[in-house]
Amino acid sequence: MNFDKYYSSRPIFFGVEQSDGLTKFLKDYNVSECTAIDIGAGEGRNSFYLANQGYKVIAIEPSIIGAKKIELETIKNKYDIKVINDDFLKASLPVSEVKLIVAITSLDHMEYEYLCNAIIKIKQLLSPSGYVYIVVFTQDDPGFKKESPKLQSECSDLVKHYFDKNELKGFFSDFEILYYSEYLKEDNTHGKHHLHGKAKLFARKRVGK
Repeated sequence: MNFDKYYSSRPIFFGVEQSDGLTKFLKDYNVSECTAIDIGAGEGRNSFYLANQGYKVIAIEPSIIGAKKIELETIKNKYDIKVINDDFLKASLPVSEVKLIVAITSLDHMEYEYLCNAIIKIKQLLSPSGYVYIVVFTQDDPGFKKESPKLQSECSDLVKHYFDKNELKGFFSDFEILYYSEYLKEDNTHGKHHLHGKAKLFARKRVGK
C-alpha cells in the first residue's frame, strides 16, 4: 500500500499550507535562498512554499501520482522545482551545494534500516552549516498505541517507524540542535478529526562534519 490511493481521491488530499514552523525557522536563522531538497514531497505543499521564497528546490516523491501533481503545478506556476519520482536512496542528487533539507513526516514511512541509511545520505548531501528541518510521528501517536482508534489517522498503517522519545534528536547529535520538541497535535486537514504525536527538529550541520 502507498499514498497513491489518497493522492488520487481528490485534487489535494493533505492541504496546501506549508508545514508549521518552516516559515519561522527560515526567518529566525536567516536561511537565505539556496538549493533545498524536499524528501517525500507528497503533493508539493512545502516545495511550492520554498520555491515561492526563491529557493531552488529538488522535490523527491516516490508516488507517481504525487510527483505528477507537483510537476503540473510547477509547470503552471513556473516554479524552480526539479521533481524526482524515485526512491530517495536511489536518487542521484548534488553533493555540497545543498544547504537545506526538509523531511516532513516522510522518514517515519521508511523501514528502520532504510531510515538509518537515509539519515546517512542526508548528512552526506548537506553542505557544512546547512540546515535540516524534520518532522516525524512518535510513539505518542494513536496510530502507534492503537488505544484510541477514533483518533488515528486513516493513513496510520503506512507509517513504518514511530520514533521513540528523543530518538530523532539522537540521530542528529553530531549537529547543532537549534530546536527540538515532542508534542501532540490535532489534525483536521484530511479525513476525520484525528491526533498525532510528533517530534520536530531544526538543526545545523557543524563545519568539518
